[in-house]
Amino acid sequence: MKARARTLAVALALSAFAAFVGLGFYLIDPNAAPFFSRVGDYVVHQNAYENAGAFGLANVSERLDPSGALAMIAIDDPSAKGAPAAGLPPFPFPRSVYGRLLTRLHAAGANVAVFDINFLENATDATQDRAFAAGMRVMPTVLTYDLTTASGGQIGRSDTASDLAPFAAALGYTTFDDPGGYFIGQPPVITTTGGVGTNAGRRFVSLAAAAVERYTGRRLAPPPLYEGTLLFLPARLVQHQAPDGTASRQLSIAQEVSFANAMTEPIADLRTLVQGRIVLIGATAEGLGDFVATADDGHFPGLYANARLIDQLVGATFIRTAPAWLEIALIVLLPLLVGFGLAELRPPVGIALALLGTVAYVELAVAVYAYRLYWLDLIHVAGAMLLATLLVGLYRIVSENSQRRMVTEMFGMHVSPAIVGEILKTEDPRHALHLKGNRVVATIFYSDIRGFTAMSETMTPEEISDQLNEYFDAMFGVIFTYGGYVDKFIGDCVMAVFSAPFQTPDDPAKAVRAAVEQQLLIKQLSAKWEAQGKRAFTVGMGINTGDVVMGNLGASSRMNYTVIGDNVNLASRLYNVAKGGEIIISQATYDLVRDIVDAVELEPVMVKGKSAPVRIYNVTGIKGDRSSKL
Repeated sequence: MKARARTLAVALALSAFAAFVGLGFYLIDPNAAPFFSRVGDYVVHQNAYENAGAFGLANVSERLDPSGALAMIAIDDPSAKGAPAAGLPPFPFPRSVYGRLLTRLHAAGANVAVFDINFLENATDATQDRAFAAGMRVMPTVLTYDLTTASGGQIGRSDTASDLAPFAAALGYTTFDDPGGYFIGQPPVITTTGGVGTNAGRRFVSLAAAAVERYTGRRLAPPPLYEGTLLFLPARLVQHQAPDGTASRQLSIAQEVSFANAMTEPIADLRTLVQGRIVLIGATAEGLGDFVATADDGHFPGLYANARLIDQLVGATFIRTAPAWLEIALIVLLPLLVGFGLAELRPPVGIALALLGTVAYVELAVAVYAYRLYWLDLIHVAGAMLLATLLVGLYRIVSENSQRRMVTEMFGMHVSPAIVGEILKTEDPRHALHLKGNRVVATIFYSDIRGFTAMSETMTPEEISDQLNEYFDAMFGVIFTYGGYVDKFIGDCVMAVFSAPFQTPDDPAKAVRAAVEQQLLIKQLSAKWEAQGKRAFTVGMGINTGDVVMGNLGASSRMNYTVIGDNVNLASRLYNVAKGGEIIISQATYDLVRDIVDAVELEPVMVKGKSAPVRIYNVTGIKGDRSSKL
């Protein structure tokens, strides 16, 4: 019980450490260790969403239907290089070009035009701003400005050009939230509290939110946020083949036309694209460098990021996050559950179940994200579970191997492999052995070669060793077969216990059967040795049954698993009484085996330490088995 409690305590301590590590990474600053932080968990979820099929889930990445409220006009590579047919010089375009575009969008029935292009300074040629402003008078337009966060949390603002801002239907900032280097979303609204400065106590709206508010005609309802940020939902890019044969990647949720084509195609064709929609205008050309690093597609145009956020706000498609208390509870409790299971179960079973549990949790986290857009922490919970599995599993394996080595070293050469296996199957092998000593009823067996001293005087050491090894090997096999434990050798004498460390009611019968079989085998060996010109010998055996103390006994520096007691001494006296070829058993043993053995009672003998003569019997065979007659 103490060993089990110790194992459980260590397992829970290791699991608590694993939970502490998981919690530490859960709370870490994303900029310090992006992949191991909450941002890293977001990245894993986004990629899992894109590859849901690998988790055995339906392909959910294309399930979310676009709102249909959005169209895009992209300054792609051909447009940025200049398109004379469309009146476009190389980028940057004169602002009068944007005025002409707005006039065309108005004629095509667009709802609102949104520029993902900064116009922070007045044009050097005022006529350019006037032409742009003229377009904004007929086409409701949202322009951008920049927000920055200064030290102390103060908001800094770079305003839209003064010649343009008064004519814009709305203004929105393009600040992106990119902790750890990943674009994960955007705060749709930033509201500053009281304080000093021109930006204190104001409401700042993102470009996406401003576009949606202008499109719907009402203030944006607060969407689900993560630390003030509207989380960015994956947006698939698809290959697009242009009429001139060039290929490009375009956003799947919105129709797109190049800026050059938007300036030249018939109004009727343009109407098909933009009528009644939000028209987002911005750059996708590689040379213009307007890109962000997203979790799922990496190099992602900022235009597409804003388009995705607008589509999420219009369609009310949001990622919801689990409460922090729930995730922290999972990070702490699940590793402890893993540790408890590994402490209570055999290591292979416990490790297998812990790994299956971790996989099941990963599947659950991915499934609720894929089907419900519910972000439940994955890497910190699963990582803590795996770390707990590793630490506790290693501890259990090392601990069990230590116990196995101890048991094998103690019993491997003394009992049959089957008995060693039975010991090792127990939950605590050391406890199963009663190593501190335990009173049990056991049957003690002794055997001794008769005339060995005289025989050895005529043999070389090598001959003695070879013959004894052959003899002992044969005797061991018989003792092991009947579940005996070879306790020790005393010269040419063998001491065995039936049965250690586990006792059964038929131990006396096993001991007697083993003795009979050994005597028969010795006769066969003697015949063989005589045929080989070797010296044959006979063996006397003694058996007694009674209470003994069994356990790991000896000095602190040297312990042996053995038996001691008066009944052991009696067995040692009996084998001295036995003549060569005889099996002498005590009255106590005979009373337990009388129904299965043929035996002749001999004259009682006086035994040292006993005040009265001891009744003894000579076993002559096993009842009903003619081949066992001695």
